[in-house]
Amino acid sequence: MYLSKIFNLNPLKSKVPQATKHAHGVFVVIKGKGILIVGKSGIGKSEVALDLIYRGNKLIADDSVEFFKQDENTLIGQAPSLLANVMEVRSLGILDIKKLFGDKSIIKKEKLFLVVELKSFQKKIPYPRLDMDIGSFKLFDITVPKIELPIDKTRHVSLLIETVVKNYILLNRGSNATKNLSQKLNLQLSLDH
Repeated sequence: MYLSKIFNLNPLKSKVPQATKHAHGVFVVIKGKGILIVGKSGIGKSEVALDLIYRGNKLIADDSVEFFKQDENTLIGQAPSLLANVMEVRSLGILDIKKLFGDKSIIKKEKLFLVVELKSFQKKIPYPRLDMDIGSFKLFDITVPKIELPIDKTRHVSLLIETVVKNYILLNRGSNATKNLSQKLNLQLSLDH
């Protein structure tokens, strides 16, 4: 159940001068980067975000994230004013994250850096094993990288999301573990012959 539907908040907008668009998901800050977690209703986005906050990351918005264009290439996300600092978790209800975890657990807004889409793990799908498959997410006319993360009850999803973010940061800096290993293997093979 979405907070926006429970309280009929869809027509409400924050007082932001720019044109805004809303996205369904949870917006958090991991390693100083704005990460939008999306996925089907009930997949566990809020529960994962709660664990990420417990692990020292920050909440921006739960359920409904308001985005506006800062410039040609930058999207800034924030919570609609009525939903700031709160999150809805099934069976726990509405949680005031700022009161539960303190001032350092929330942040007002951040640039969207990466989208992580949670998807139910399907045995028949051949998931990439050597590299992250980087897709795209479009809002306004800005494309943001998106990584799909297959999940099931046995996977530690918050740890995987933190690792996705850290690995994506490394890829942006030119460090690719798969490529580095391949080069080492090729060098070793050339020395063996």
